[in-house]
Amino acid sequence: MNRLTIIFLLLAAVRGNLHADTPDMAPSDTITEVKPALPAHTAPRPSSTPVDIDDDKPVVVLHYYDKHGNPLDEPVRFLATLDTVKTVKPGPTYPLYNGINIGVNFGDLVLMAFGQRYGSFDAWANVSLHNWVFPTLEVGVGYANETPARLNYTYHVSPSVYAKIGANYNFIYKSNPDYQFFLGARVGFSAFSYSLRDVTVSSDFWNETQHTSINGLRSTAVYGELLAGLQVKIVGPFSLGWSARWHFLFHASRDRESRPSFIPGYGGTGPFAISLSAIWTFGRKPARAQEEITTSE
Repeated sequence: MNRLTIIFLLLAAVRGNLHADTPDMAPSDTITEVKPALPAHTAPRPSSTPVDIDDDKPVVVLHYYDKHGNPLDEPVRFLATLDTVKTVKPGPTYPLYNGINIGVNFGDLVLMAFGQRYGSFDAWANVSLHNWVFPTLEVGVGYANETPARLNYTYHVSPSVYAKIGANYNFIYKSNPDYQFFLGARVGFSAFSYSLRDVTVSSDFWNETQHTSINGLRSTAVYGELLAGLQVKIVGPFSLGWSARWHFLFHASRDRESRPSFIPGYGGTGPFAISLSAIWTFGRKPARAQEEITTSE
């Protein structure tokens, strides 16, 4: 038996063993290669997307601190171009009607305790519009019984009514309405009677002194005021207020050419005055929500 015969027999034996191990496989069956599927998370993706290369896409910002500077438990993500306010409209924070203030001015009462001989005492009320503008009405009574220094008479004004109308402008209208810093203006009016009492006339020639009085004098005055003031809450609805006032005359009539030296509500001849008020507030409303402010504008 030569070498070729031996190789042929060995090949035949190997083939027979393969068919013996897979008896059900048809001769025409073929084995195809099956590639395992890749997991979903490892599926290939494009290297870039249209959003990735869009220069106009919103910028993603992470906030690690709140507005007070305290660290957040988890960073907050937002799109800067969507969440950033581009324009802020300076609208009112509080509703149109935001309560009424009623006050009593006792400033001259304090000064009279230190020797002042005249005073104006009034009650006033104003309405809060958006905690911004406060139309104001003041009604009071003025009185004087003063002997001016180095003069020879006593100036007396019978208790006389006066009235003022005007408004205050609150510069901190977006803040807590319990506190105000304001500028204001008033126009006042008073019609009153006055007299010069105990007028002393001395005559060196006759060495005599005479006393007389000039009664029944009348005047009508119209005047203006510019003021600056504060209002501060003390407790509950009760507050205290203070204002410094600069006043000026529009008109004051004279009787028998006698010029009045005190005008109810206006004060003495000086251009400045102060007021101190006890104030009670009623009907105040809370600030409007930001959504309501944006909608109304």
